[in-house]
Amino acid sequence: MNKKFGFLWLSFILIFATVLFSLDLKPANAISQVSTKTLVLYDAASGGIPSAQLMNFIDFPLGASAPTYENAGTVLDTTLAGSETYAGWLSNAGSTTGFPLLDRVTGFHVNFSIQVEREAHTNNNRAGFSIIILSQDARGIELAFWENEIWVQNDDTTGGLFTRGEAVAFNTAGLVNYQLTITGDTYTLNANGTPILTGPLRDYSNFEGFPDPYQTPSFLFMGDNTTSAQARIRLNYVSVTGTEPAILTLTPSPISSQTPSPTASPTPMPTEFEPCPLLRFFQ
Repeated sequence: MNKKFGFLWLSFILIFATVLFSLDLKPANAISQVSTKTLVLYDAASGGIPSAQLMNFIDFPLGASAPTYENAGTVLDTTLAGSETYAGWLSNAGSTTGFPLLDRVTGFHVNFSIQVEREAHTNNNRAGFSIIILSQDARGIELAFWENEIWVQNDDTTGGLFTRGEAVAFNTAGLVNYQLTITGDTYTLNANGTPILTGPLRDYSNFEGFPDPYQTPSFLFMGDNTTSAQARIRLNYVSVTGTEPAILTLTPSPISSQTPSPTASPTPMPTEFEPCPLLRFFQ
């Protein structure tokens, strides 16, 4: 296997927040709420290339294939810098503030508009432009784009790691609006609103190399990740739709109206304050 990444990737950061508060220290009813969230990572109407805060761009060698804004879109060209060039954008919770959770149980999708102007490869198991999308358990799919075909990278159980899987003959030379949807164990690719390719998700975690993005939760990559192929593509739009992390909604228990009012006690107050025992759990 000669598939390697030549760019650095940012580690995934999980942030947990828990809020517990009850005035009367009685049990509260917790309700878990999950809401759909769409984050627009790039829109060519902005008049520039993708923002580094939303889509972190990395190329190797450094500066070999910097993206440019041309004719109302962002152009990424790895055909001019030699076969040893890698270049692309990545997004996940570690690199992109507000990146949604990609949970394949509830389902998620990526919308993107691209045009593959040129593509060349010396290995039929490689492509000059690819998109990788992984769920929070790091299962997902890698799609490879040629000028006349879109196909899937296999894993060990579907034909051999990073070999050609299911494919569809498709003209990618024009600007196409794609939607890649993942639900359960299945992916579906739509092109201009029409389903063109579907199949089972893959598990690429057996990849051995550095860096290894294939075990990164809720991860997106778009670009050229191989030295065996090159491409010139135009990118016009990218958005990702997933879910917000679950939020705890606390419903306080009602206080009984029959609770007697406190009465004065002849017991003298202690000279030293003794904290409530429950507070020790927060110390």
